[in-house]
Amino acid sequence: MKQNKMEVNRNQFNIQDIIVDLLSSLSAIRELSELNHRAGNEKELISKALFILIQNQDMERCSFFVLDEQQNLVNLTGLSSSEYSGAERINRTPLKFKIGEGIIGQAAKIGKIQHCKNSKEDSRFSNNLLQANDLLPGSIISVPVSAVNGLIGVLNISHPDANYFSEWNIRLLQIYKNMIGELITNYRLPRQIAVQIKQLEAALENMKQLKKYHESMSMLDELTGLYNRRYFYMQIEAALARSKRFKQPLCLLVLDLDYFKAINDTYGHGFGDIVLKDVANSLKEEIRESDILARFGGEEFVITFTDIDRKKGKLFAERIRKRIASLGWKVQGKEVKITTSIGVHCLIEEALEQDNFDIEALLNYADQALYAAKAGGRNRVVFFACEAPDK
Repeated sequence: MKQNKMEVNRNQFNIQDIIVDLLSSLSAIRELSELNHRAGNEKELISKALFILIQNQDMERCSFFVLDEQQNLVNLTGLSSSEYSGAERINRTPLKFKIGEGIIGQAAKIGKIQHCKNSKEDSRFSNNLLQANDLLPGSIISVPVSAVNGLIGVLNISHPDANYFSEWNIRLLQIYKNMIGELITNYRLPRQIAVQIKQLEAALENMKQLKKYHESMSMLDELTGLYNRRYFYMQIEAALARSKRFKQPLCLLVLDLDYFKAINDTYGHGFGDIVLKDVANSLKEEIRESDILARFGGEEFVITFTDIDRKKGKLFAERIRKRIASLGWKVQGKEVKITTSIGVHCLIEEALEQDNFDIEALLNYADQALYAAKAGGRNRVVFFACEAPDK
């Protein structure tokens, strides 16, 4: 009879323990689910989660090893029951494990919970870093924590007594590690998205710069560095539209180097390239920032002077003609000079009021003036529709 009473009392005691464990576990689950993932930093967030486990579960120490960029498991944070109770925290150098090293590394490698019932008898702790730091507990459970993108880290719990943890603890840790994994994922996701957005913005900016570079290269003359025909057509259309809108005159100059073929034939194309580059540099120095200068092909160049009437256009054209004529080179013991013929057509206010002028007509009129300059003896400026060439 007495024996039956003892068994009943023992069973009641076991049932009470189970109820207490269950309530503690439910409290831990509830508090973890209510934990706000918007912490100041990841370490602070995980520390709060470990605090909840220590507070509600009978564990001596609870720590988290996060997987870093070098694929090492580094002790991000840890909490012991003494720290929870208000004892002074002991500062130690953070432990670090490689994947597969020790029970923590094995948990990360295999992806399954590793339960060490007695660390002093477990071969996984021989020459272990924990022993080196004199931190070896009696029982340890290492739980890999993962997310959709893979391993996050390892949750590590321990107790100083051997054979302390039960199957119940392991089942609960399956729940805890999933909740902690979701908590960390929710914390990292906005930051990962922000990083990805910055990376995309940087990539888009690089693409824009690359596109701009290739566009500029496709619109530059490789030899002289001036803009080419393609660029000229893009810009002259906008210049004509502005002139018409604001009733501002515009002058187009087409210039061609005189007898340039003879220079190539006599001194070679290499020297001819030098002449073209020097002429191009001289032209760049004579124009304003608002003007359009391009190499049209061969030894022919075009210049658009904006907001310039016929009188000023003539002054600009003559200054350019004289500048080219002033250039000189020494080659094969001889001094070489070159001249240029320039054809000009200006759109005055009356012409801007008409709707029938276009780019090709503008070029055609300037070309006719250029032919007249060539026919009139070269090294001169001729305006379209002029009765006599100007020298």
